[in-house]
Amino acid sequence: MTDTAPGNWSLSPNSQSRRHFCSRISAFLPMRIPFTLAAIVALLLAGAIYLFNSPASRDAAFGAPRLTKIGDVDGVETEVAIAPDGRRYAVIASGDLWLIDIVSGSQRRLTQDAGADRFPSWTPDGQKISFTRGADIFTVSLSEGTVQKFKENAVSLSWASNGAAAFVRDHRLWLADASGTERMLVDADANPDITIRSPRFSPDSSQIAFIKSLHNVRGEVWTVAPATGQRRLLVGDRPAENPLDVAWITGGRRLAYLTNRSGGFGIWYVDFAEGAILPLTSTLLEADLAPLVAPTGIAAWRDRIAIPRRLVDSDIVLSDGSPIVGTDALELEPAVSPRGNLIAYTVFGENRFEIWTVKPDGQAPTFRAVGREPRFSPSGAEIVYTHTSLGGGQDVWRIDLRNGAAESVTDAGEVDLQPDWSRDGRTIVFASERGGAMSIWAAGAAGEKRLRLNNGGFFPRFSPDGGSILFWNRGELWIMDRVGRQERRVRQNVMGPVPAVWTKDGPKTAADPAVHKGRTMWPAFDVLPDGRFLVAPIEIQETALWAVDLTFVTE
Repeated sequence: MTDTAPGNWSLSPNSQSRRHFCSRISAFLPMRIPFTLAAIVALLLAGAIYLFNSPASRDAAFGAPRLTKIGDVDGVETEVAIAPDGRRYAVIASGDLWLIDIVSGSQRRLTQDAGADRFPSWTPDGQKISFTRGADIFTVSLSEGTVQKFKENAVSLSWASNGAAAFVRDHRLWLADASGTERMLVDADANPDITIRSPRFSPDSSQIAFIKSLHNVRGEVWTVAPATGQRRLLVGDRPAENPLDVAWITGGRRLAYLTNRSGGFGIWYVDFAEGAILPLTSTLLEADLAPLVAPTGIAAWRDRIAIPRRLVDSDIVLSDGSPIVGTDALELEPAVSPRGNLIAYTVFGENRFEIWTVKPDGQAPTFRAVGREPRFSPSGAEIVYTHTSLGGGQDVWRIDLRNGAAESVTDAGEVDLQPDWSRDGRTIVFASERGGAMSIWAAGAAGEKRLRLNNGGFFPRFSPDGGSILFWNRGELWIMDRVGRQERRVRQNVMGPVPAVWTKDGPKTAADPAVHKGRTMWPAFDVLPDGRFLVAPIEIQETALWAVDLTFVTE
């Protein structure tokens, strides 16, 4: 991701932590004169407010956060916004906007539309909630219940306490002041695949945090000052990291963000005083369900972070529902060997991805390597896959199933992923962001010189005869010959990036009814030699809204 703004800086996750411990008032001096009960209550309240807002509270080191389930509504909760009063929550569930009062426990559905609503945000007076529907921004009045269009060709609007608003339009970040005058703050990235999302104002409205995202595959966390336009890169040190949302905490002295930095999705934070990126929670989400549903969004109010959590499971099954393999971990991304006598798949558990194989009858499950996105060689004796290093880099590796020997096919600073093997066994194609936009590349199976095949694409897949390559690019499926020529579009309006599979009826994705049969499933699937699909349906076992309440350590 590129940006030429002055003053960019990044934080080192390895910076030595320099905790600032500050004392708090632990007792009040004894008083000689009597107080009324009201005066005592007022004094205690004032003391609590002082402690809550004091620099000591904001600078103290974090203790273990408290996790509490605070409510659920009808549907799958994906995003949340907290009202200025701290008691009302706007929640997106299965595409509808809900209002929850966590004190009274009341719930009210505010919208119910065929289109999916997303990215809720409260107006500063707490009387309306804005949200994105399609390519426009709407507001709903809580007193009247009316929904009105607020801005056209704009998404992801966030309000500042001073009445200003930040929003995204045409891949750019815009600012509207309290009078409604608009100006662009951050221009579109040079890479057209990168979008800006999740702008969030700091409590004093002096900074806006936002995410630059590459198709929800990876991203960076930035801030921009509305007054000067100065931008700063906060998180961008791990190529495979995929931040989902940001939230300002401790009065704006730290920035929390939801990320897969350690494998599963948990909350980390940027400590501006420490100059460090540090973990706040363990894994809260094993996997993000985007693009199957809206990306998960978080919200913060004082020392509380609200997050929708989902308990999900997935197993490898045949298209008729017959089970192949299933454990307490997540099984996904199945791949079938050319003869159909072995199945490779990805297992996610304990914050890491592993590649396993199993026979079609479910027997002999065997661990093979740490990685994901497996694909068989033409002989079925090797697997090519995506490997993530401890530093967060992603490269293409291969493993020999006969002796367990693994070696890298690519080894670069850029992201290389989603490999597939040519039918003659000589070439491995993959997606890479080397040189700018994610595009399709090829390399010799033994790691020989790599060659760029086109100017954009994800998930390359060789045709059964080996003469063509199928891939996804910017909402469409394309085919080109094996050397990158004669590109032609074969399908439009394909949300993704998602892999497509060659079938006897042409290319298909998991969104095709013949494949999913009414089930929610992971995008990656494969076809057995007899034409049956091998899929990984998702079972959403529980969804709810949770609170992560911060605690502090003092000495």
